[in-house]
Amino acid sequence: VDREPVMTHIPAIETRAYGCRFRSRLEARWAVFLTTAGFDWEYEPEGAQLDAGRYLCDFRVTGPNGVQVWLEVKPPVNTEDDPRWAELAARSGMMLFTVRGMHRRGDRCDTAHSCRVWLPDGQVADVHRLWQGERYEAAWDRASEARFDGKDGLTHKPGRGPRRRRRK
Repeated sequence: VDREPVMTHIPAIETRAYGCRFRSRLEARWAVFLTTAGFDWEYEPEGAQLDAGRYLCDFRVTGPNGVQVWLEVKPPVNTEDDPRWAELAARSGMMLFTVRGMHRRGDRCDTAHSCRVWLPDGQVADVHRLWQGERYEAAWDRASEARFDGKDGLTHKPGRGPRRRRRK
């Protein structure tokens, strides 16, 4: 008897860290990685009305060189690419990185972490071995070991972590 594979939906665990309420534990782990690795970030900073529909990206990340990119976090399963990603990159003029899953403590695989990048000009590239090396090992480990129990010290240092826009 041929059977269709059963896809089990596992609901995300809402998680609080750095003064933010993340929709999933995976997104919170990425916030820990980004903070520990020295990137500034904003969580769900603004929505966009696109031709393909409304969209709210997970993070806007600012690198040490001042370049800003979008970062979309997905679970480590075969999810399809969203057509809104290309449109957001084109309209905003910023690259959009999509990552799936998260390394676990001690994981030193060769891909360290692969992602797909949408460029503003419409090109798409798969980037391997991003964020690898000794500089990022502590960030991967810190992100995977975070317990989010209020006792793990997940507060952000000045200039790191969530940036808040001032209300006018």
